[in-house]
Amino acid sequence: MANGLRWISTAYDMGYTFTLCEGIGPHDLLVRMGAEPHRLQDLSDDAVAELQMRPEVGHLNDLDFLDWEDESLVSRLTEGGFLSHPEAIVRAGAVPGWAYAVESITSRASAHLAALSQGTRAYTVFRSVNGEHEVGYAVDGQVLAYYEPVVRHTAEPDERRVPGFEYSGEEPLDVAFLRFLEIEHGIHVSWENFQAPLPTAAFA
Repeated sequence: MANGLRWISTAYDMGYTFTLCEGIGPHDLLVRMGAEPHRLQDLSDDAVAELQMRPEVGHLNDLDFLDWEDESLVSRLTEGGFLSHPEAIVRAGAVPGWAYAVESITSRASAHLAALSQGTRAYTVFRSVNGEHEVGYAVDGQVLAYYEPVVRHTAEPDERRVPGFEYSGEEPLDVAFLRFLEIEHGIHVSWENFQAPLPTAAFA
C-alpha cells in the first residue's frame, strides 16, 4: 500500500484538509458538516478547482466542465450554492469501513469534528498555504485532540494527543499524519477514484 494517502499532500499547493470518519458514508459525512442532502452534487476534483478559481465577474462559460446551456445542471449547481462563490467546497468519498472528505484551502471539518464523530470516531489533518499544520481526533461527539504536533524527546501521557501518533520531524507533518492513517487503519485512496465525481457540498 505504498503512498496510500500521502500523495494527497502534493495535490494542493494552497493547503488542504483531509478528514476520515469510521463507519459512515460520504453523504452522511457531508450532512454532519452542515450540508443539506438535496443540495449535494457529484463533482470531480478538477470541477471543484475551476469553481474555486472562478473570478467574481466570471461567466458560466468560463467553466470548462460545465455546458452552460444545460439548464438543468446550471439550476442544480445554483441551488446547491456552487455558482455563488462559496466559502468552502468539500468532496467526500468512501473506502472500506470509512468515509473521507477533502477540502482545498479551507478547514471546515475542524469546526465540525465533534459532529463528525457522533457514534464513531474521526481524524483530520490540516495544512495551510503558509505551511502551518494541525491534526485532530474525536470520538463519540467529543474532540479529544486538536493541536499542532511538535517533535518530542520525552513522553507526556497526560497531554491530549492523537492516540498512537508520534511526530519524529523526519518529514512534513501532514505527510507523517497521512502515513500514520495508512499504517494504523490500512487506508488507501486511489488517484483514479479521487479524480472521479464524488458527492460534493458547497458552504456559504
